[in-house]
Amino acid sequence: MNNIAIIVIRLYQRFVSPYKGFRCAHACLHKGASCSNAVLAIVEQHGFFRGYANIKARLHACKLAHATLQLNAQENSNKRKKKENRYDCCDPSAACDAASCAGKGKHCDLAELPCSCWP
Repeated sequence: MNNIAIIVIRLYQRFVSPYKGFRCAHACLHKGASCSNAVLAIVEQHGFFRGYANIKARLHACKLAHATLQLNAQENSNKRKKKENRYDCCDPSAACDAASCAGKGKHCDLAELPCSCWP
């Protein structure tokens, strides 16, 4: 059974993994070995049946890493959306410095982009 598991994992690594379009979430988050490499090592060291609990724990950790990465991506997306909701608070014909914005109850937030204010 161990040899079959090793062959299946290596076939997956050779023919499926390079073409699936994404990386193992656990390896991406924790900068370590991919799940297929970790499971391969577990099977080689302990065998499939004796290492089953470790395999299951690693795949569960990968699932949690995936959820963490999804949450981080969602938070980053929300931050980008907030930045896109900016509008020009100064008169385009004005000099667009802090003094011209201040009279309108708004303020300029960046010297490079002086008329970009939060709504």
